[in-house]
Amino acid sequence: MRQSVRMYALAGAILALAATVDLSAPRNAHANLTCSQSAIQGIAPKSVSITSAQETTLGSPFTASYCAVIGTITTLNPGPNQVGFEVDLPDTWNGRLAFFGNGGFAGTLQAVGTTAYDATLQEGFAVAATDTGHVSTAPVPDLDGSFLLNNLAKTEDFAFRSVHVSTQTAKTIIGGFYSAAADFSYYLGCSTGGRQGLVEAQLYPNDFDGLSVGDPAISDPVAGFNWNSQALLATADSWLSPDNIQLLDSSVLAECDGLDGVVDGLIQDPRKCNFDPTTIECTNDNVTGCLNADQVTTLHKIWSGAKSSNGQQLYPGYMQSDPAGADGWEAWITGFTMPTLGVPEPWGTSIFPLQFVFQDQYMKFAVFSNPAYDSLDFSFNNAKGNVSKLVANVARWNSNGLNPNLWPLVHHGHKLLMYHGWSDPALTPLVSVQYYLSVNAAIGNNLNRTRQTARLFMVPGMHHCAGGPGPNTFDTLPPLMDWVESGVAPDSIIATNPDTSRTMPLCAYPETAHYDGTGPVDVASSWTCH
Repeated sequence: MRQSVRMYALAGAILALAATVDLSAPRNAHANLTCSQSAIQGIAPKSVSITSAQETTLGSPFTASYCAVIGTITTLNPGPNQVGFEVDLPDTWNGRLAFFGNGGFAGTLQAVGTTAYDATLQEGFAVAATDTGHVSTAPVPDLDGSFLLNNLAKTEDFAFRSVHVSTQTAKTIIGGFYSAAADFSYYLGCSTGGRQGLVEAQLYPNDFDGLSVGDPAISDPVAGFNWNSQALLATADSWLSPDNIQLLDSSVLAECDGLDGVVDGLIQDPRKCNFDPTTIECTNDNVTGCLNADQVTTLHKIWSGAKSSNGQQLYPGYMQSDPAGADGWEAWITGFTMPTLGVPEPWGTSIFPLQFVFQDQYMKFAVFSNPAYDSLDFSFNNAKGNVSKLVANVARWNSNGLNPNLWPLVHHGHKLLMYHGWSDPALTPLVSVQYYLSVNAAIGNNLNRTRQTARLFMVPGMHHCAGGPGPNTFDTLPPLMDWVESGVAPDSIIATNPDTSRTMPLCAYPETAHYDGTGPVDVASSWTCH
């Protein structure tokens, strides 16, 4: 099983739109400018160099024609650096801009050409994306962190500048091309894109009227990734095999499925699950189909989360629910093959587990500025100041997405729609819950007031941005548009599992879905939010 990292890192954005959605348009505008490099350069900001502009038509099943504009933006102080962007301008424009976020370390215009991007363009949106200020030629660009090495300009652009300057550039070009500004601007992103969206809301609250932010890479996931990797490699018996993960998955489900009042193959809120892994630990009479003592220790470490030796929680722990599946723990935490102990790259050239690769790249190039650094030597007891150095690095420029002060967003009247899979094996869902609660505290512990600006939807059984056994496919843009343009806040969003056809309402936190006790459990109408 080797699937593109883009599937994991961008899955939430790819699923953010459905091509069949009927999106009413505030206007029906047409271009007032020729689609050419020279014409677009004439309306672009001085810091922008237009590489190309040409009339293009989407491929099947889409039919929209548009002006595809590609260029770079020069950033300064620090700099100069070149931020790549694309903005696509439909021949028939609905007066809206949709900006798509990135995944992983980016390094390409990742969203361009995806189903979600093209579907949005088909519906008449002007759509835009950025490479975040660097171009990677690595086999898997999303996993290449080498641009972070001793390059403050590229690091700063990746951390927070690129989305902002690309958005401002897109708006300027749109205004010149159609002789009218966009009526509404929307942001769509998951994973790294989720972090980018929250940073936009916090630092540049007037960039977007509405933001859809999924499974965000906020807080200090690098600490969590490294912690999990060290736990798996602590001893020769610590690693969890795919068979171990499947045993864990079925055992957790058997114990915790009914905690929400109905046995339906889905754990609604895994925080209520307190599965004891010693119940499947090997004994003298049973040495197969069980876990050894070191594996039990590994699970406790992963579930408890990364901590420094003085007890400081660096990154929350992971949920017990739904670790199995091709896009579950094996892809992100444990890997599909047994690691080799005592070497800097325990899984060799494999891109799995993704957590090890991401933290290894970040530690080497961003934190310690040493391509030869062995990330497994990182010390959680703060030897040589390791923890302090990592914490300071991740928090630079407030780009870790944790600033709870959304008062500027409130004052602008803009809206934030967050979501996170309860069974996310990449980025623990607890970061989204904790962040939402911190926003509520900053607004005065007034949940009604908070929900006028920001709403969080937790997704039972969903893995990272998509996948998993739960209802993992849903469209956040129509409810976000209703909220922004008509003042109708979403109390629930209907989600579907395309593999099972199951539907279920996702509820605005802290509400959860409850079964009515009579209808089919796999139909959304049998569930209510309260």
